[in-house]
Amino acid sequence: MNLLREYIRELLTERANFKLKGSEDYFRVELPGIGYAEGSQNLSFKECQSDVDAIMQMPEYLAAEKAHQETAKPRTDIVKNEETGKYEEVEVGPAKFSPRFYDVENAWISNPENRGKGHGKEIYRAFIDQAVKYSKSYGGVFVGAHRCVMGSGTSEDAQRVWKSLGGEYTSSGMVIFVRTN
Repeated sequence: MNLLREYIRELLTERANFKLKGSEDYFRVELPGIGYAEGSQNLSFKECQSDVDAIMQMPEYLAAEKAHQETAKPRTDIVKNEETGKYEEVEVGPAKFSPRFYDVENAWISNPENRGKGHGKEIYRAFIDQAVKYSKSYGGVFVGAHRCVMGSGTSEDAQRVWKSLGGEYTSSGMVIFVRTN
């Protein structure tokens, strides 16, 4: 029976027409008639830094970092050429690996009858997929719960979704990492 439910959920997800609103700074993915997840780009996850640090030691993160440094353009700076007196762009080192950070600030399943059926997890996956798209040139992206930014604000239901998603991604606590290159 569980396999049948999973199969039906997969079929529904494949046909799901998620709607996207916003931009790479703040966006919302919505599964019409079911619910949504919305969030924004952040500079870090100060409240979950230990989880970020743990992920940064994992083989998947290290491989993403190495791949990014091998394929991305080197860092450059504008400096004055002492011989000509003109300013020019010069390489100053290898590409810097600095994945983006996105948090799910708010997620909601509007009809209580639709809760506990896997829709929230599918909506979070769509949010993660969109964060990955916005982070392609960065080599990776961290996606986490809102409490990683604010220290609170993640419901028990949402925490269960994060725990479930953690088994599918490189993760620690309520933070996941996805390689984008």
